[in-house]
Amino acid sequence: MTASTDSKLTQLLRRLPDWIRRDLASTDASRRARAEDSLHAMLLPLIAVERAAGRDDG
Repeated sequence: MTASTDSKLTQLLRRLPDWIRRDLASTDASRRARAEDSLHAMLLPLIAVERAAGRDDG
């Protein structure tokens, strides 16, 4: 991961909505799944940029 991508990831995590933070820690499976799906959708663009630049680790 490049420093730029690391910075973008840090920014993304800092601006996560409170509901995602709460729901990720929820004991309710449906709330947790909704938050996980939302976080996944937010991370996809960062992953796509890394892959397009040929920096895919996996």
